[in-house]
Amino acid sequence: MNWRHKIKIKHLFTTNEDPESVDKSMREIAAVIESHHWFAAFDATDFYNCLEDDNPLEFANLLLEDLYDYADREKIWIE
Repeated sequence: MNWRHKIKIKHLFTTNEDPESVDKSMREIAAVIESHHWFAAFDATDFYNCLEDDNPLEFANLLLEDLYDYADREKIWIE
């Protein structure tokens, strides 16, 4: 696949599973993707709401799946 853009966010991922670490990681990821116009059509609002979910880790994983799906459709390489 010919990628049109690259974005560096993997360094913001956490291996910690506690809700606070997951929330911090997701907020940092949201801030980066919101700063790039390639993600203008991607709604990152829920990335700020992980602590409101009963299972923040599972919720975060679903959000990341959505992010990767969007990036694939838009030919954005996530590194």
